[in-house]
Amino acid sequence: MKTFNLIRLSLFQMGFGIMLGFVQDILNRVMIKELLLPATIALGLISLKELLAIFGVKVWIGNLSDRKSILGYRRTPYILLGLVSCIASFVLSPAAAYEVQVGGTAFSEMLPTLFTDIGLWKLCFIFLLFGFGLQVATTAYYALIADIVPEEHIGKITGASWTLMVLTAIISNWTIGSYLKVFTPERLMQVAEIGGVIALCTGLLAVIGVERRNTEAGRGKEKHSITFAQSIRLLSSSPKTLQFAFYIFISIFALFANEVVMDPFGAEVFGMTVSDTTKLFKPTMGGTQLVFMLLVGFFLSRIGFKRGAHIGNAFGAVGFGMIIAAGFTLDQTLLRVALVVTGIGLGAASVSNISMMMNMTAGRSGIYIGLWGTAQSLAIFLGHSGAGVIRDAVYSLSGNHMWAYTGIFLLEIVAFSVSSLVLPRISKEAFEAECEAKIAELQAAGEV
Repeated sequence: MKTFNLIRLSLFQMGFGIMLGFVQDILNRVMIKELLLPATIALGLISLKELLAIFGVKVWIGNLSDRKSILGYRRTPYILLGLVSCIASFVLSPAAAYEVQVGGTAFSEMLPTLFTDIGLWKLCFIFLLFGFGLQVATTAYYALIADIVPEEHIGKITGASWTLMVLTAIISNWTIGSYLKVFTPERLMQVAEIGGVIALCTGLLAVIGVERRNTEAGRGKEKHSITFAQSIRLLSSSPKTLQFAFYIFISIFALFANEVVMDPFGAEVFGMTVSDTTKLFKPTMGGTQLVFMLLVGFFLSRIGFKRGAHIGNAFGAVGFGMIIAAGFTLDQTLLRVALVVTGIGLGAASVSNISMMMNMTAGRSGIYIGLWGTAQSLAIFLGHSGAGVIRDAVYSLSGNHMWAYTGIFLLEIVAFSVSSLVLPRISKEAFEAECEAKIAELQAAGEV
């Protein structure tokens, strides 16, 4: 594959860096702090973007893109469909958030109005549409990488792609933070509109023309010939497959459960403004994360997937322990050091695990990346929505914001530890052998 196309392909996640950074950091904080929505509702709304994947959208779109081409292309049309869906809903999200009317009173008093609030239902639909686009686009994108990028370069392309996504989120959040020093709803909506245009242009530049037409007509075509129902039977009857899916679940939970609570944590524990939190958490922790994603991704073929993940897990667990200590002592210097340590862990673990995920496909990239992506989305859904529940529940019992966030950070430390315990049991060779055996069983039964 041409180096120019590899570079272009790595640019795709930049648009998602803008959109996810805005939704998970800025809009999230605005809903909780400025609009006074309970964290359970605000984080539950944001986690809806992962809900459709739990019901099989990733496996379905992965299998569909394996089997059905559009105008001779197996991945590109699905990537573009998802991208446009994401951008349209993203642009509408800030205005819809201001239509929600349930904020400002005790949570128990809101329950009767939750089901009649038109603004809330509208925002639910918008986040579900955003989630549909996100799941479709990223599943097809990862499948495209698995299809056309040689194994020895997967770590590099993954590291570059995720580094650019995080870098874009940092730069955009910093810029937005400066713009929102004078905060108004109108300015928030303008940011979403401009971000949507940039995301669209970047996405089109990244993928148009990278995939060759009719690439399915060659060796390996038979590996993409099972139906969706057959793929579900294949996945559910394979212990090694389910074991790796669990590993992806617990690892992604450890990596991503924190991303929707850091800005509210800064606001409610340290008393920071929108501009302050936007300029601290993403640039410090995210900046360190992107540096180590790039470094680990470049050397991953030498380090190895498992060693990279182990390093990331260790730094991640220690980092969140330091964040807890900083919160209780209100020590902003310790907080900055903790964010750097945590960023090292997130960077090393994320690029190692995503690269491992794209390498565990057994020649059926759409189906398996769809399954790994489903486990990933389930972890993010439970991490984001669960963080909101933990924050509200612990705060209602203790009346202390720091104890509320401590519960979330402790859960992540546990997840990093469990991930390191499961990792030695993962074997690519055993997984591929089991996959071939299960396909042979389906063939013997006349189902393939």
